[in-house]
Amino acid sequence: RTVNTLSKSLRDAGIRTFRLKTGTPARVKMDTIDFSKGEPQPGTNQFLRFRETTNPEDVLPFEKQEICHLIYTQPKTHEIIHTHLHDSAMYSGLVKGVGPRYCPSIEDKLVRFADKERHQLFLEPESKELDTIYIQGFSTSMPIDVQEEMVHSLPGLEKAKILRYAYAIEYDAIYPTQVKPNLETKVLNNLFTAGQINGTSGYEEAAGQGIIAGINAGLMLKGKKPLILKRNESYIGVLVDDLVTKGTKEPYRLLTSRAEFRLILRHDNADLRLRKYSYEVGLIDDERYNKLLVKEKAINTLLDELKNVRISKNTLPEALNYLKDSLSAGYSLYDLLKRPEVKIIDYLRGNLIKDYDKDVLEQAEFFVKYEGYINKEYQEANKLLKLEEKEIPADIDYDKIKNLASEARQKLKLVRPLTLAQASRISGVNPVDISVLAVYLKKEYNK
Repeated sequence: RTVNTLSKSLRDAGIRTFRLKTGTPARVKMDTIDFSKGEPQPGTNQFLRFRETTNPEDVLPFEKQEICHLIYTQPKTHEIIHTHLHDSAMYSGLVKGVGPRYCPSIEDKLVRFADKERHQLFLEPESKELDTIYIQGFSTSMPIDVQEEMVHSLPGLEKAKILRYAYAIEYDAIYPTQVKPNLETKVLNNLFTAGQINGTSGYEEAAGQGIIAGINAGLMLKGKKPLILKRNESYIGVLVDDLVTKGTKEPYRLLTSRAEFRLILRHDNADLRLRKYSYEVGLIDDERYNKLLVKEKAINTLLDELKNVRISKNTLPEALNYLKDSLSAGYSLYDLLKRPEVKIIDYLRGNLIKDYDKDVLEQAEFFVKYEGYINKEYQEANKLLKLEEKEIPADIDYDKIKNLASEARQKLKLVRPLTLAQASRISGVNPVDISVLAVYLKKEYNK
């Protein structure tokens, strides 16, 4: 009863909602599939991990990992779907919500990309402990009997047994511009929202919001300042800022193209960007934080060493002898490493410089090789930070600001941005409006 009336209770409290939809593919019994008709798609044998405390021995050996297989839809598949398109819940009018643009149903693909003769599908094992295969790219809202025909038309799945059928759902979401950057709603104090209710689609998007909402709920209880990650600090910062500033009218997915500072938002430097915040909000202990400080010091020490160690034709490693004719006197290892073919681990470690941990060596190499691009992004980020420092009072009356464009006034009143930087990212608010707002803040609030 409570769940059924939850949306109504939010609307009664003044929160505006809208309808979205999503779907999922069928799950198929693994031993009923002929995998020889698919193309093996193995993962990587590199040691990649989400956190530095994971050791190589903690990861399942590459040869024991499950692999995916690639198959394609067939002409028969398309014929079945076209014949039964009117039976699809999403095409019959039963489901009216807006669906995800970046992971459409197979019906959507056939309608929107009618010129394509086939669509790729991945057969993904759900777990080593389960015997189920997830048909990635084949979500649908077709009736069960039609799904049977569709699945059996695929190569290798002619005799496949469906354990769980695909389905589509429609749900309520709130307009995310009603949410503050700390993920507390503007309408109801102390209510934090995260995930699909904020208009996003995807596990990672939900997890990113969930940890921020949880952290900020805890910080609020302790009377501390909220944690608000900036766009130049993390993809979570991009995600939350996009939602609360621009809003969304369709299920939002976080893409790298949405981040203007993606060159400095790399997986390899996540600890350098974010672990300080983890420590400040109490998520990690002193020991783990101190390891970060040691790593930062090692990186800086290595960069200094690369700048100070000079190299000549006579001290070149044998593998780099081909560079002798192009070296000038007083060439530093720092300059040498800028060459794309020179690798710090292959040529310099243990030869011309001291030995360092692999991740320290890689961080230094990334910085040296892409120094110009990275510094340019940091310069742009610093400009943004100056605007982030210019706060907009919560009680500001935009109707009193002369010369604001009517659209800008309307959007500013709707979003209620916290800073000039956030205001500048609102669709419909132009640079001229930001200049007018900045002058007003300076005059009226000395900001």
